[in-house]
Amino acid sequence: MKTKSFTNTLLALGLAAAVAPIGALSASAAEKVSVAIISFSPYAPWYIVKAKGLAKDIDLDVKIIEGITEKNAAITSGQVQCMNNTMDSMVLARAGDLPVKVVAFSDMSYGLDKMVVTKDINSVEDFKGKKFGADYGFLNHMWMLLTMKRAGIDMKELQHAVMLPQESAAAFASGGIDIDVNYDPFASQSLKRDGAKVFKSSLTDRTWERGLISDAIACNESWLAAKPAVAKELLRAWFEAVNWWKENPEEGDAIVAAGLSWPVADVKLNQYGAIMLNISQNMGALGLPGGKPLCESLPPEAPRAPDGKGWGSLFNGPDCTAGYAEATWDLFSDTYFGAGVSQKKVKSSEAFDTSLLAGIAADGFGAKYSSNRWIGRLGPQ
Repeated sequence: MKTKSFTNTLLALGLAAAVAPIGALSASAAEKVSVAIISFSPYAPWYIVKAKGLAKDIDLDVKIIEGITEKNAAITSGQVQCMNNTMDSMVLARAGDLPVKVVAFSDMSYGLDKMVVTKDINSVEDFKGKKFGADYGFLNHMWMLLTMKRAGIDMKELQHAVMLPQESAAAFASGGIDIDVNYDPFASQSLKRDGAKVFKSSLTDRTWERGLISDAIACNESWLAAKPAVAKELLRAWFEAVNWWKENPEEGDAIVAAGLSWPVADVKLNQYGAIMLNISQNMGALGLPGGKPLCESLPPEAPRAPDGKGWGSLFNGPDCTAGYAEATWDLFSDTYFGAGVSQKKVKSSEAFDTSLLAGIAADGFGAKYSSNRWIGRLGPQ
């Protein structure tokens, strides 16, 4: 890159100040913040933040970084300040000494994730001796680990074919595996195999009671310490964008689709299986006063799961409870360590920074951004 001399730089700045309009100077003074996401619509309210100019004095850059390793490297180097990812991936990141803290939960899987099986599988006991496809150290792997743990079945009874989601769907369709642990649109592709069926989904399996398939927002902890006001405004803008999307789903879908370069129909398919969490539901997850967890505050339009066995047995407690986030983190940490996915355990006491969320709520934004409408009410098209 070519550089100017110090004198030329000062002259240029002086000239700019003389001729630039006041608005341009304010824009240039905005704090540059970069967030990393994957191509996934529940992570994409950041595009609404940008489109509507919701983050005051922040110049927001949304980067799509599909690889977890690349995303982690970007946040370590300071290329990005915050990222969206699955909660279990955050556990692995902290176990790998990534300097991040979870500041909020973006969304909860509510039918998006599915276990698609062959026609001869009718119970968890039938999983024995079968081959399942799922990425390694990813939420679908965790879901299978927890499913086997709750059933008292050793994971050695199954064969794990490590595959990316699209590869797993293709392998199942061709008869290469017996169980595809996946999410839409890939799970829907697996259902095209003759006799294939959904054994369970994140909706019917009630994983949402304890946040077992949930997504989080995490930020570089050094940046959080250095820029607390900027971080707080960034998170406030996120919740404003989520609230606006719930009240304006068609326009919001269009903004998200444009940002991701997706058809609007794909956004609707993703959102049909996910619930975007508001501030109260975040506070309920983290056990902060005044919040209600999702299991106590489901959107009225969302489908209801059939009665069934919840996950409280893995926690020695109830299925639905406030303040579940720390216990779920510790369960993930223990499970991945026991399966050899991670090399050390990381306690939940090291994982969360609730100060931003508490501050936003104290400022009255919990009441202001309180919409509990389900974007998925539009349905896939």
